[in-house]
Amino acid sequence: MSAPTGLVTGGTHGIGRACVERLLEDGWQVAFTGRDAEAGRALAELGGATFLECDVTDDAALEHAVAAAVSLGQGSLAGLVNNAGITRRADFGDTEVIDWDDLFAVNARAAYLTTRLCLPSLRQAAGAVVNVASVAGATGEEGLSIYSATKGALITLTESLALELGPAIRVNAVCPGQIATRIMSRVTNDPESSRRVCRRIPAGRLGRPDEVAAVIAWLLSAEASYVNGVALKVDGGETAGIRSERED
Repeated sequence: MSAPTGLVTGGTHGIGRACVERLLEDGWQVAFTGRDAEAGRALAELGGATFLECDVTDDAALEHAVAAAVSLGQGSLAGLVNNAGITRRADFGDTEVIDWDDLFAVNARAAYLTTRLCLPSLRQAAGAVVNVASVAGATGEEGLSIYSATKGALITLTESLALELGPAIRVNAVCPGQIATRIMSRVTNDPESSRRVCRRIPAGRLGRPDEVAAVIAWLLSAEASYVNGVALKVDGGETAGIRSERED
């Protein structure tokens, strides 16, 4: 039996890279996209995945990348991880229309188009889709109004597609919390900020990209065959409720 084939967008860094590494460990054939050609080629050489240099806001480039991934799977695609994403932190009054357009183009529109392009091959494999959303899309976050809106769109898209595409294709989302990636450098590079953030997380620390990747790999697997339409928080308990004020 041939290995299942998966496509990961935004796979050169952070959670996306961890997904590529985890799926390879689990025996998948993996194609992944990214704009960082140097990092993409290095990861491909290290692990044996197929790197597809691609800006997901470029429709022609995205169509080419999906076609290459489908070809790798001989027409069948067992898993799709819509991970590509960007963020910009600003008070709402300081944002511009270009911020709205840019974030929706990468975080929401690209996930829509990638999923649509992959539909025939996902149906052939009875595959699964995982959209990488955020706790900010489930609850909102001060200073991240547009980012939150894009991730909220991903969550409701997930739920709608689960209804529409089942039973042929399962569609779920993960909502990472405070994960130690490049996006979190303002926290990870500042011990005081890191301490303050970790105080509100019951787990007492930032999450790791591989911890999110493990959940994504499970959602793609047959072990999650009856899990559909969920937005699963991977946040160490941060959004479980209101914590009391406490000193370290």
